[in-house]
Amino acid sequence: MNDDPTQALPAALLPGFGVLRIGGADAVTFLQGQFTNDLRLLADGRTQLAACCTNQGRVIALARFRQTDEAIYALLPADLLGKVATHLRKFVLRSKVEILQAADLNVGAILTGDAAAAAQAHRVFDEAALTMSPVPLAGTTEVVTFQYAPGREVIAAPPVAWRSISGLSLGRPSPLAQAEWLAADIAAGLPHVFASTSEQFIPQMLNVDLIEGVSYTKGCYAGQEIVARTHHLGRVKRRTLRFHLPAGGAAPAPLSHLLLEGVKAADVLMTAATDDGIELLAVTNLDAAGKVLQLEDGRSAEPRPLPYSL
Repeated sequence: MNDDPTQALPAALLPGFGVLRIGGADAVTFLQGQFTNDLRLLADGRTQLAACCTNQGRVIALARFRQTDEAIYALLPADLLGKVATHLRKFVLRSKVEILQAADLNVGAILTGDAAAAAQAHRVFDEAALTMSPVPLAGTTEVVTFQYAPGREVIAAPPVAWRSISGLSLGRPSPLAQAEWLAADIAAGLPHVFASTSEQFIPQMLNVDLIEGVSYTKGCYAGQEIVARTHHLGRVKRRTLRFHLPAGGAAPAPLSHLLLEGVKAADVLMTAATDDGIELLAVTNLDAAGKVLQLEDGRSAEPRPLPYSL
């Protein structure tokens, strides 16, 4: 009989996501000028969503932040790590800030709402990390936990910690884990910006303001004028809505059009395959809300509810 307590841990690797490590004495002040949320609040241990925007208010990336004693960590899609790091470094100037891709950390999820199981998982990760030798600034022995959504946590941990979770392969992660994670995000109305959709939409089009990703009182940041003006004038004509495609046919590419009576009404933001078809989020004209839309290949996209009000 196998008495290994890690056997029962509901964990999965998420290779589609990665982590930036932002260290240095000026890290909080620096990030405060680059993202839409008030990152000073990270000091209380919270996980915080925020958008990094161009000067024109277009979202380069959405990131979730967590602060530890060592640094601030930003969780975002793996295909944007290099772009965001390069973008941020342009503004460092004389600030005491170091921005690194935390290649020494693997990202995965704890798929449980059970507090006891989550605590057990944290013990496994922490004990494994403690066995590692100290490393230079370019690496870390930290285990970083992001409180992602109710019943879902994301953990960035060294490979040795993930290997302590029996049955998980770093070289061959489950191909279904990423799709299941994205499907859960779509159902929760939690958008992602990937490389293919970077710099296309302002935060309000992605509902970032509705899911506590924008502060209107924090002060200046890149793109703040556009974001604030949109808020105060109330001129949000497009929002991210949820749709479902029946089984059969490939997932539409990002930025594919959804049509209403032959006219473009939405742009596909992200998709995820499920057992009964394809779930998707699309940035949609509000006058098309609640209506069945069509892909350009004729398939119908049925509207599905979001768990929050627009």
